[in-house]
Amino acid sequence: MPKRRKPTDNENAILLAEVENMCPLCAKSLMYEKGGKKHKIFEGAHIYPLNPTEEEKELLKDEEKLHGDVNNLDNFIALCRDCHKKFDNPRTVDDYRKLFSIKKNILSKNETRAKYHDYQIETEIKEVITVLVEEEFHEDTPNELELNALKLNEKANETLTKITKRRIRNEIREYYLYIQQQFIILDSQYPESFNRIALQVKLFYSILRKSESSQEVIYGQLTEWLSKKTGNSSLGACGIIISFFIQNCEVF
Repeated sequence: MPKRRKPTDNENAILLAEVENMCPLCAKSLMYEKGGKKHKIFEGAHIYPLNPTEEEKELLKDEEKLHGDVNNLDNFIALCRDCHKKFDNPRTVDDYRKLFSIKKNILSKNETRAKYHDYQIETEIKEVITVLVEEEFHEDTPNELELNALKLNEKANETLTKITKRRIRNEIREYYLYIQQQFIILDSQYPESFNRIALQVKLFYSILRKSESSQEVIYGQLTEWLSKKTGNSSLGACGIIISFFIQNCEVF
C-alpha cells in the first residue's frame, strides 16, 4: 500500500503556479497574507486516489490515469481545503473526469510551453504588433477580401469553436491588408524579414500539430508563443497576427 507523501516546497510552488493561485474548482485564492508573510491555504490533492477503496476501484476501473505512480506530481493538483474534502467525499466519476481534464490540459500546456524557447521569431515582428496596439486603425479594407477571407471555411474543422472561428474571420477581414502593408514597410527596413517570420510561424505550427489535433488549442498556443517571444505583447494583437498567418496559409 503506497504511503501518502507531502509535496515538497518546490512541488507546491509548481502546483500553485499551474492553477494560477486559484482553486480550479471554486476560484478561491490559494494564498493569503498575514504578518507580512504569505501563507498557503491549499492542499496537493491526489486526482486518482492514493489508496482507493474497493468501491472506488470499481467506480474508476475504466478511467484513464495521468500517471502509473499515484504519488507522481502529474497525479496531484492544488485545491482549496474545502474543495479537496468535497472531491474526496464522496468520490464521483464526474468529479474525477473534471479534475483529470483540468490537469491533463495543464500538462499539455506545460509541454508546449517548454518548446517556446527553442522556436524563435524575428524580433522585428514586434514593430507590427506595436503598430496594431498603439496606432489608430482606419478600416479601409477593400470588399474583394470579403470573398477571399473565407479560406478559413475550407481550413477550419470541428475542433475550432464557432466563436473563435468568427473572431478569426473578422480579424482577417478587418486587418489582413493592413498587416500585409505593415510587413511590406518592415521588409523595406529589414529585407526578407517577412519571409523569415512566415517560415518561423509555419515551423512552430507544424511542431504543435504533431502532438495536438485541436485547432482551438493550436490557435491559443501560437498566440501565447508569439506574445511570450515578443516580451509579453498584447494577446489580442498577437491573435490578429496569427489570424493573418491563417489566411496567408502558414497556419491550418
